[in-house]
Amino acid sequence: MARFDWYECTFFGADPLEIIRRIERAHPFAVIEPDSPKYGYRVGRVFLHGGEPMARVWWEGNEGVHVSTTSSNAHDLAPLLREHGVHSVTRLDACEDWVEAGLFDRMAAHLIGYAVSNGITISQLGDWVRGEARTLYLGSKQSAVRLVLYEKGYEQGGDPNWVRLEVRIRPKGRAAREAVGKWTAGEAFGAARWVVAALEGLGWDHLQAQSVGTVYRPSNDERARLAIRKQYAAVIGRWFDECGRDPAAFVAELLAEVG
Repeated sequence: MARFDWYECTFFGADPLEIIRRIERAHPFAVIEPDSPKYGYRVGRVFLHGGEPMARVWWEGNEGVHVSTTSSNAHDLAPLLREHGVHSVTRLDACEDWVEAGLFDRMAAHLIGYAVSNGITISQLGDWVRGEARTLYLGSKQSAVRLVLYEKGYEQGGDPNWVRLEVRIRPKGRAAREAVGKWTAGEAFGAARWVVAALEGLGWDHLQAQSVGTVYRPSNDERARLAIRKQYAAVIGRWFDECGRDPAAFVAELLAEVG
């Protein structure tokens, strides 16, 4: 089941102490300490649970009251924040997990193929030769929407077959940010038409495309890749088949060719 993994938003015209009291009532055993704000804010409080940050509240020096929460806390606190009223989401991550042998390879192969065919930026981290601790990014760092597939088990020191698919959203414009503040975690996976199309190939046929207030404009690199795809798609496809449709083998051979 999809859930929030990061929830960051701003309340305009809100009382920061009331937000703090709301979180405190829901989590009476959390420790509240002064925090060091960013983004021009001057006053901050952090809620700690087990010594780890659970939520941060910043105000003064910049417009509104800024609240952020991550990991499992995000899914717990997002409904609480929504109950407080209209807010502007600056970042929302939603994720879904599976534990299944070979799943990362199958999902990565499809997503890489989709990205190559549609001129979507691809980035990779981890050891793609040995198949360990891999992360696949679709969409650039500057994109309003980014799709991330990674081997969560390696990150957490758990089952290496633990796979996480995550959509990371940074809405543009206040209207879009307020609209995103009404989405469920599952709806977040419909944040862009290209994400919906990519996930349809993985059997996700229930998604509805949403909008985060941007119009897709390919970068220079993306336009170059699109030109390469149009001219050499068949060659690349045959090359990928020769590598046994193994993304790691294909990438390793490609890197070897470029030196």
